Amino acid sequence: MPELITITVDGREVQVPKGIQLIEALRQHARVETPAFCYHEDLKVAGNCRICLVEVEGPRGFGFAISCHQQATPGMKVRTQQSSETVRLARKGVMEFLLVNHPLDCPICDKAGECTLQEHYMGQGRHESRLHDDVSKQYKGGADHRFTDGKGQDRGGKTIDLGPTIILDQERCIACSRCVRFMDDVAKSSQLDIASRGDHAYITTFPGKPLDHAYDLNTTDICPVGALTGKHFRFQQRVWNLKSVESIDPSDALGANLTIDYNISGEGGKIWRLMPRRNPDVNKSWISNRSRMLYQQLSVNRLTDGIIAGKDATLSDAIAAAVKALAGAKRVAVVASGHLTVEDNAALLALRDKLAGAEVFGGSWLPVGAADGIALSGDPVANRAGLTLLGIPQNLDDLAKRAGEFDAIVIAGNDLWAADPLKAAKLGSIPVRIVLDAWQTATVKQATIAIGIRAWAEIRGTMINRQERIQVLNACPVVAGPGLEPAWRVVSDLASLGWTNETQAFKAAQARSQRLAGLSYRGIGPMGVVLPAVAAPAAAAGVA
Repeated sequence: MPELITITVDGREVQVPKGIQLIEALRQHARVETPAFCYHEDLKVAGNCRICLVEVEGPRGFGFAISCHQQATPGMKVRTQQSSETVRLARKGVMEFLLVNHPLDCPICDKAGECTLQEHYMGQGRHESRLHDDVSKQYKGGADHRFTDGKGQDRGGKTIDLGPTIILDQERCIACSRCVRFMDDVAKSSQLDIASRGDHAYITTFPGKPLDHAYDLNTTDICPVGALTGKHFRFQQRVWNLKSVESIDPSDALGANLTIDYNISGEGGKIWRLMPRRNPDVNKSWISNRSRMLYQQLSVNRLTDGIIAGKDATLSDAIAAAVKALAGAKRVAVVASGHLTVEDNAALLALRDKLAGAEVFGGSWLPVGAADGIALSGDPVANRAGLTLLGIPQNLDDLAKRAGEFDAIVIAGNDLWAADPLKAAKLGSIPVRIVLDAWQTATVKQATIAIGIRAWAEIRGTMINRQERIQVLNACPVVAGPGLEPAWRVVSDLASLGWTNETQAFKAAQARSQRLAGLSYRGIGPMGVVLPAVAAPAAAAGVA
């Protein structure tokens, strides 16, 4: 536990951790909403926007201070907008300066609805414009992209193509420098800078150099206005039409936290974007561009029905054919997958137990790379630790060598033929090949029976990341096919387990590992829980 100190906020004594930035002390502990443009929890402090002004008592009485740049100290006395008219007027003045030359683009701006400038105007500004009708705005922007609009007004740069992923509108920039600090300090690639000075300052790249980085789309998230927008989402949706569910990155063993943003209107609805979700212990506020674009695969090349002997079939017919084939098999290989949830793999273990002469195999033939130190571990098998926890061996090579021993194989969510075609080719000698997958993969093409299942964004379940943190994926209501079910449900039908919800599958996993004892989805929560070395008593584990 951090050492606590006492400060006084608007006449109230508040205990806060020693050394905490004052803005966070006000937000988290004093429960005083404190606006900011340049400040961000996961970036170095810049202190250039001034909207977080408060009054702090000093040797000569109360004076202005920016709360983002000061640390809380014992006995500090602070006045905020709740008790100080001076603070309220000062913030109102800051907003007036920021808006006096800002373009009136709200109706066409992609940031409208989640724009910090809009939010803080309603909370801190609400001033009447003092700009006369005959006085034009002084729009920012570099000389290379200036133009004259239809009213004869000299304008700054608009719709500037910065590189593969991002469009820039220079005249919207409020020079908060968040994007510059992100590229400098997080991405470690200085590709952005602020040019010119004063109210002419604008954001730009270096001459002849594009903005091109594996994490550059994070600059669009942290931009408090609509200066930086992602090409993939530009002019696609109004954010107030979107709803969100919390999930994790299914493509990497770090399990970066994210949200799935969707619009249910229209035929079946659609997932429109993935956004980073802050978890200071996992990915902070960042996700890679690669992870962000995973939503585009959710509506492409999906396996929404069944396939029997190369011909299309209904899901129910494919399941019935698989049940019949397994009943007649003498030796069955069950291949678990670190791309599926703990619940899915618990179901596969239950299937193994139900079938006489069945054996389980696990692991992956995908290569493991190096961690990038931001939001990717380099291991593409997201739930590898989950397999280990359930006692599933990493022995696919052994399966390839012993393929001749089996007359049936069940492969769930593991594209073996794409990962290593030469090793997987040995499995082609197994007469019955039952594949469960969400996409029409290379392995599905080798199946004698294929059954479509829900993808990661469409299910509720858990994965365990490389920190041994168990995290929850929540189901988005947008599903590729109306008849699709999670893998655990399909496996339950194959094994006649009778499971009807994911809680039953999770309890089956808990029965196989004491480290899961006492946990529930509610107890795991949105931030996840690091698993204990040994099981904690149920009462202490926060069962809900």
